[in-house]
Amino acid sequence: MGVRVFFLGLVVLTAVVAVLAQVPPSQPGAWSEARSDFVIRLSQPEVWEKLQNLRLAHHYVPGVKSVEMLTSQETGVGASRRIFQDSGDTLDETVVEWEEGRGFEIRLHRGPEGAPAPFERARFRYWIEKTEGEETHLSLTILYQPSGGRVGEWVDAMILNSEMNKRMGALGMRMRDYYEEDAGVR
Repeated sequence: MGVRVFFLGLVVLTAVVAVLAQVPPSQPGAWSEARSDFVIRLSQPEVWEKLQNLRLAHHYVPGVKSVEMLTSQETGVGASRRIFQDSGDTLDETVVEWEEGRGFEIRLHRGPEGAPAPFERARFRYWIEKTEGEETHLSLTILYQPSGGRVGEWVDAMILNSEMNKRMGALGMRMRDYYEEDAGVR
């Protein structure tokens, strides 16, 4: 009897979550953000030289095995790359904004299918901030809309955004270390 009640409860809970996932978000069009800001001990032109090279992500992004350009255009709006992950999955990234010498924003997608789970839409922004001297402030920001309606909003508020901020911090440290070590800084 207890096992039947447990499984009935599990079925009801699953049905409730499935229904709630269809309820539109309370703030349609709102974007969540996770960010990492850090200083690289290289000049702004040196950082830009590396940053604009879309082929380098596998050197500093955790879980990325390799990168392949999908377009002959390698920089600027419209340049697109495919990220091959250690898990065997792929992720496409297409530049949607570009400011020479400062940064760019890419749209994260899986071919024509849209953003990868758990996102409805997602973008990633790399941005160089002005600094004094021979160091460069770099900002990495993921902007996303969680999928799953109100359930997605709740998961984002309770778990996802915190996890995304941790991952952004780790990414920032790996990126800084790669840029500085590759340039012989230490």
